[in-house]
Amino acid sequence: MTLPQELGPGRFRVADPLDSRLDDYRELKDATRRRSGTFIAESERVIMRLFGSRFETRSVLLTPTRYARLEDQIPSGVDVFVASEELINQVVGFPLHRGAVALGIRPQPADDTVDGREYGVDLSSGRVIVIVEDVVDPDNIGAVFRHSAAFGVDAVLLSPSAGDPLYRKALRAAVGWSLHVPWERLAVSRWPTALAELRQDGWRVLALTPSEGASVLPATLAGLGPDARVALLVGTEHDGLTKHAMSNADLLTRIPMAPGVDSLNVATTVAIALYELAKRDW
Repeated sequence: MTLPQELGPGRFRVADPLDSRLDDYRELKDATRRRSGTFIAESERVIMRLFGSRFETRSVLLTPTRYARLEDQIPSGVDVFVASEELINQVVGFPLHRGAVALGIRPQPADDTVDGREYGVDLSSGRVIVIVEDVVDPDNIGAVFRHSAAFGVDAVLLSPSAGDPLYRKALRAAVGWSLHVPWERLAVSRWPTALAELRQDGWRVLALTPSEGASVLPATLAGLGPDARVALLVGTEHDGLTKHAMSNADLLTRIPMAPGVDSLNVATTVAIALYELAKRDW
């Protein structure tokens, strides 16, 4: 790919892997980036969703081929670095086959001392939300957001120990949708009491569990009525929801499975439950 010598203001060719302007992109496998107030968006599709999101883009690092594809879509004011695939791989610390990576800015965290029913997202007119307790696997976190986007979920609420939706692998699994689906991490002081607060605000909190004592999901939803505001609560695949979380739910419900199968993948569970909920509007 042959590019003009001059790429324009704020757009730079890079030929030295030690160039300090690329320091934000070094060793991307390091999972501690959350502390720096930034996050990494990897692949052209995720970067395009970053450009169209509420999150600020600080810079992008692209191969010449990817730059030629994205050149006209990069927002003004975003620094652009163009380098060979070999140089980019050397900087990031692994083979970046997609040839495109961007640096986004994290929002300021919510004040953990704030009391009341402020979730950080607007739930006033919402009908369906997903609440994730302690799920940490980035592929599952990302898939939950991808499914939530597909079925028009109004927001995702995360327990204090749940995984990071802006972690590079989670963003990739979400295909960037965690940049668009509203979400908030609840403070330690608010968990799991926020579930009771949601119930007081008119939400029906449904705890998804494979427990035999739980009612089957289709019957549970039929009993709620078509206008119910539903909060789907899911937990880890190994331990499931904690007793504290389940005790703050309205109902325990399960997805029917063949005998001898103990559980479904948590992201699959969310997809099936949201599909059943979506039937109300079809």
